[in-house]
Amino acid sequence: MKPNFRGYRPPPPRGHRPERSKPAKREGVDYETIFIRKGQGTSLSLLFLLLLLLIAAWATMQAVQWGREKIDPPGEPGSAINITLPPGVSTGGISQILEESGVIPDARAYEWYVRLKGAPLFQAGDYTFRTNSAVWDALRILEEGPSFIEELVRIRITIPEGLTVRQILQQIDETPEMPFSGSDFENEMRIQHVVSNYAPSPSAMPPGALEPYEGLLFPDTYFLGPDSTPEDLLTQMINRFDQILTTLGYAASPQTVGLTPYETVVLASLIEREARLESERAKISRVIHNRLAADWYLGIDATTIYLTGDSNITVADLQIDSPYNTRLSKGLPPTPIGSPGMASLEAAMAPISGQWMYYVLADSEGRHNFSVSDEEFQRDKAKCQERGLC
Repeated sequence: MKPNFRGYRPPPPRGHRPERSKPAKREGVDYETIFIRKGQGTSLSLLFLLLLLLIAAWATMQAVQWGREKIDPPGEPGSAINITLPPGVSTGGISQILEESGVIPDARAYEWYVRLKGAPLFQAGDYTFRTNSAVWDALRILEEGPSFIEELVRIRITIPEGLTVRQILQQIDETPEMPFSGSDFENEMRIQHVVSNYAPSPSAMPPGALEPYEGLLFPDTYFLGPDSTPEDLLTQMINRFDQILTTLGYAASPQTVGLTPYETVVLASLIEREARLESERAKISRVIHNRLAADWYLGIDATTIYLTGDSNITVADLQIDSPYNTRLSKGLPPTPIGSPGMASLEAAMAPISGQWMYYVLADSEGRHNFSVSDEEFQRDKAKCQERGLC
């Protein structure tokens, strides 16, 4: 037997197969290598997806371009054209006239732009436009006013803020040279041809509503001609109302103040009656919003006065079972109690921040004391009574 020198390894027995050495495993790692064969199907899918994205992008660009050309047509403005706008013509009537005359490319695009951006209160008369104009250029010309006012267009009627429909009818009767009476105007309202975009239709008013058009006849100055009709004036007033609400963002009132646009107008009419000072409108708005949020009675006697028509309110009046009696009925009254002006409509949408729950007259000039607690309110009320204001 040969000696086993260092480094010498005896040969394996005949028939023995040596074992292959196994690769060392990574401690704590169990992995497997997978080979993926890329085929034509994957490439075609990616190309198809890319094609869809390109088509969608192209369609979007075409839609944007189409919409842009409807309000701002390509090319330079064309030749000057004189157009006479008659008294009482509506926004829809103006858009049709401008489209038919070639001033703007699309009447519907004009109307949608006016809904979003608002439009000036135009005066009837002669205007000089240019054909192939952008919508905003046409509106600018309307805002500047007519180059010539017909001598016959001389009837002017001004409706102050806060008037009720009944008082507006009286104002019509008292306007010199008015071609129709307050009764004629009321009959036109009952036909219900002209309605606001921000109010329920007259046939779908809340239960207990007294006058469907209350609060919708915007207080402003209007111009009429000798041949103007009640529909002309009603159209101007409702269009002006809708324009103001669009400008103030009333379409977003559910998100802004948690009320529908019409409910916000109702609240604005309460502010119009309660606030005597401009600086207090947003504060009174906050009190009303706070009471609604707390599910309190509003307790505003102006709503009962609207119901009775008598400013001298009695104990018996305060016991009337009516949704207009906000001492006995929670929430807002079913309709506005007058026509709110711009400032009150704005305050209804933008109440100042605060926790006030009460207000009471502080002096004869119309200032109010605002309070958070009933204790503070009772103190302010006692002062009001001492001064003979309550």
